[in-house]
Amino acid sequence: MAKSNIVYRSYRLNLDNEQQRRVNKVLAELNTEIHKSVNQFITDAIDFYANSFENEDLLKETAERKKKEEQYISKSDLDGIREELKNDVKNEIIMLLGAALGGGAARVAEGSMGRMVMESVAKETLADSTEETTDPTMMELVDNWG
Repeated sequence: MAKSNIVYRSYRLNLDNEQQRRVNKVLAELNTEIHKSVNQFITDAIDFYANSFENEDLLKETAERKKKEEQYISKSDLDGIREELKNDVKNEIIMLLGAALGGGAARVAEGSMGRMVMESVAKETLADSTEETTDPTMMELVDNWG
């Protein structure tokens, strides 16, 4: 009468194959004082080998899940990324331009800087220093970017 909690697997070794001949020698001469049994030794060896692969495609379900996760990026995704980068660069240029207009005394605001923030920074800088005047060409360039 077979037990329901035991699974039987057969394992065949070809003694003409050098690697399988070495494995057979290890299994035949296994030190049972160190290892509980040949069956437990094989289980431990397979478990160690399988765990060394971590997230690689050792199992069928892992390979299928990985294939589903890997998707191609669409043109609309690229356009969104491009637009986001464009806005980030635009905001950075506005911030640097404002700092240049303010003689390096501009404050960096959290997040993106709008036209109102740039005007208030320019006004504060002008109030602190009466020597520098606002260049209309630079302000026009700032308006074009914002």
